[in-house]
Amino acid sequence: MPRFIHGVLLFNGQAGQATAEETLSQVVPVIVTHCHQLTIVQTFSADEFKHACIEASYADVLFLMGGDGTLHTAVQVLENVDKFPIIGLLPGGTCNDFARTLGIPLSLNEAAHQIVNGMVREIDIAQINNSLFMNFAGIGLITEASENINPDLKDRYGKLSYFMSALQTFKQSEPFPIYLEIDGISYEEHAVMILVMNGKSIGTHRFPLEDIDPSDGVLDVLLIQSSTMLAIREWFSLAQPDVIPDDLTNVTHYTGQHIVIRTDEPKSVDTDGEIYLQTPIEIKLKAKSVQFLVPIEDE
Repeated sequence: MPRFIHGVLLFNGQAGQATAEETLSQVVPVIVTHCHQLTIVQTFSADEFKHACIEASYADVLFLMGGDGTLHTAVQVLENVDKFPIIGLLPGGTCNDFARTLGIPLSLNEAAHQIVNGMVREIDIAQINNSLFMNFAGIGLITEASENINPDLKDRYGKLSYFMSALQTFKQSEPFPIYLEIDGISYEEHAVMILVMNGKSIGTHRFPLEDIDPSDGVLDVLLIQSSTMLAIREWFSLAQPDVIPDDLTNVTHYTGQHIVIRTDEPKSVDTDGEIYLQTPIEIKLKAKSVQFLVPIEDE
């Protein structure tokens, strides 16, 4: 007996027919055996994709084949439907950061096998002003690095282009004032970057802070105060279990559910790799709001 009554697979058809056939051949034979009925929908524009998400909201499970931008767009649309289907994320993007956070393999075929035979996990989502994010919201260095990416380098080097841009931007970054309110408590900081994390990977880089969990009911707020080698060393030292974040001088860590961020001048905000918001921002955690298919965790 199939696990799901009705499944929908959405994928971007702009990559070309040969590529589409190749990727579909890796996942369809796997997931079709777990759905009594499987509908495959190919979209060619953002508007088509959004409409397809709405049309798919009746399904038991919605398989999204794409990257972090695909997931980001889908949750904006599905938030407004009566029934939010279970999401089966099939990593087909450049970085696939939220798939990494959920422990989903980056091989499409292996990902398909593990999620359809996996478990359903309730995941937190964050509302930011009138939008949502699944993975992170960032201000400062991270948005500057994204905006500075050379399109030719991105086409040629893919995810490596993010690191190249980040390195160049890091050398040029200056701290700026940040006015924070976290669960009603006010803080004033200076930093080159602030990140509000629900996931634990950005640009394929896994965060060294192991406590970050997308289903723990809190968001992690991380600030890097300066663009120095000491700040970089402190950042990576967070991976060591004996390091206490409060003892660091260049990295600050908070947690909370309701976060307000203001800056002296409007600054661009990166949400899941998409830049369309500016400060000030208000973030509210919506605990365990979305269900994802994830691999069964090892004991």
